[in-house]
Amino acid sequence: MVRRLIHLLLMPCRQATLLMEKRNTNSITSLQKIRLNAHLMICKWCRAYSRKINVMEDAMKKIFTQDVPDRFNKTDLQLFKDKLKEKLK
Repeated sequence: MVRRLIHLLLMPCRQATLLMEKRNTNSITSLQKIRLNAHLMICKWCRAYSRKINVMEDAMKKIFTQDVPDRFNKTDLQLFKDKLKEKLK
């Protein structure tokens, strides 16, 4: 009961997942990072989600840092990345 109350007062899961997505684009404040880390210490579900996001982010970075095949235009890929970042904000 106490854990659930602290969980709700600190930050709800819905807000935590949004901040996790924004964290990957480095667009959250220091206070938000502190609150998110406190939430992650309490919530095992959000910790699992955070790990999954990190795995996906690492895979995306690996894919996009490799040489681009000729069939893809580098400007098109950059536009895709920019649109993806915009949607995560």
